[in-house]
Amino acid sequence: MPDPLIHPHEILTAREGEPVEIDTDMVPTIRELWRLNYTTLACCQDVGEATAGVRAQAEEPLGYGADGFIAYHRGWALLKLPTIDAMRLVALLSQEPAFVDRVSHRWRPGSWRMNVPLVPEGLDGAALLHFPREQLPELVEVLERQ
Repeated sequence: MPDPLIHPHEILTAREGEPVEIDTDMVPTIRELWRLNYTTLACCQDVGEATAGVRAQAEEPLGYGADGFIAYHRGWALLKLPTIDAMRLVALLSQEPAFVDRVSHRWRPGSWRMNVPLVPEGLDGAALLHFPREQLPELVEVLERQ
């Protein structure tokens, strides 16, 4: 089994008291989200790099993570949140000048890629928010002001 910890990480203590390994560049964002009572399910500071690293360690094909996927996601961070928390975060960011266009308009440079997978029962309970990693400091600034 490959080691999924591709990036340097820190161990934070989640609200439930359990230790959680968080990519170092995501730590300030996760701390602020937790302070604001958001639940986080997963995060990654560079999805493309992480996928390439996991693929390189895998003994068998992953079933995802082809070259195109990796190239597309290089430089993109990921937050996975319960859908209700993702909606709350996007609503908050839509009120911020630095983020309103990024979360309101798809497929523009700097825009966030946001999705909630469909499952047989309807919408999945978790949303995936992909955004340029370079936006992490601005995101933390916005969250700190809340």
